[in-house]
Amino acid sequence: MPIISNSNTITCWCNYKDGGGDNHITQSYGISSVTDHGTGQFTVNFGTAFTNDGYGFYEGGSHENSGPVRGANGSNIETHNKNTGNVRLHSVYGSRHGQSQGNYNSMKTTTWCFIGDI
Repeated sequence: MPIISNSNTITCWCNYKDGGGDNHITQSYGISSVTDHGTGQFTVNFGTAFTNDGYGFYEGGSHENSGPVRGANGSNIETHNKNTGNVRLHSVYGSRHGQSQGNYNSMKTTTWCFIGDI
């Protein structure tokens, strides 16, 4: 029988609306705030610190706020800014033939999930 604990379930999560000057958390659990550092750059602050910086991360995002659809967008952790109490993330464009990829972008909505011991 599987055992469910903090280390193998989603510990905290956040749905974040980005763009149009109306950036805010729409729903969350275990996230105290999000600091917006400019286009596609954020610090997510945890309500309770993790026991170490080995927690897992999963994200899902919508298309960007402007321009043509470029393929899958995503968020990445800046590993040198991964701490027990917060983490720095950036959202990047996907790719589309003939267009640049990997630039910071603003997605209409993003969901960030974190898994680990608190």
